[in-house]
Amino acid sequence: MTQIITIQNTQLPVIEYQGQSVITTELLAQGYGAEVDSIRQNFKRNKNRFIEGKHYFQIEGEELNVLCVTYSHAQISSKVRYLTLWTERGASRHAKMLETDQAWEWYEALEDNYFRLREQKSPVELGLPNFLDPAEAAIAWGQERKTVQLISFERDQAIRTKAEIGSRREATAMATASVVVRERNKLAARLGECTRHATVLAVMNKTGKEYPWRPLRKWCADHDVAVIRIPDARYGSVNAWPIPFTVSICLNCLVR
Repeated sequence: MTQIITIQNTQLPVIEYQGQSVITTELLAQGYGAEVDSIRQNFKRNKNRFIEGKHYFQIEGEELNVLCVTYSHAQISSKVRYLTLWTERGASRHAKMLETDQAWEWYEALEDNYFRLREQKSPVELGLPNFLDPAEAAIAWGQERKTVQLISFERDQAIRTKAEIGSRREATAMATASVVVRERNKLAARLGECTRHATVLAVMNKTGKEYPWRPLRKWCADHDVAVIRIPDARYGSVNAWPIPFTVSICLNCLVR
């Protein structure tokens, strides 16, 4: 950006910050016919009347370095630690405090020819389409339409993705529940088996007597009765025999 305008025989480099025209303390003092220190002292004595972001901006650090390069035509010293840029309202405050004819005349010139400069720019200069040109207007409309369609597509895609994730989660939850149910049923069956079967050791513990296991195995083999294995803390697993027959055979053995 190298735009320079002339106000009352004074060349003024155009500086824009946050979408508005701003001016440095040095250029403001030059136009108002005042010393730079006078501008700064007026600001310090009346700082409560100035609001940062409304009347002025204070730039420093990396942002200041970028500004110096961007507006090299403004000849901002690279040695300054911070830079104060005055907005239209800030410049008006200084004109009121100086209260000189030159300050007011130059402020009015700034108001008409500098601070309103952005408003006077054409759409093309502002980076906007020239809607007076039918071809350019059609291109701009097509691009806008394409953007709207893209946004709609991305929105619909997000909705579909969310629905798919929800379905997967539901299916996973149902599958997990099915596994839990199956395991529960297995456990219930095992518990049921344990109530229908007994080990020789269990009968011995109840009666306080010792019994041989071979008659149990023979009886089950002769009558085609299944023998199950159940967990045991000492042996890992042991045979469990049908309870009615286990008790009966054990008692028979006891009688003998």
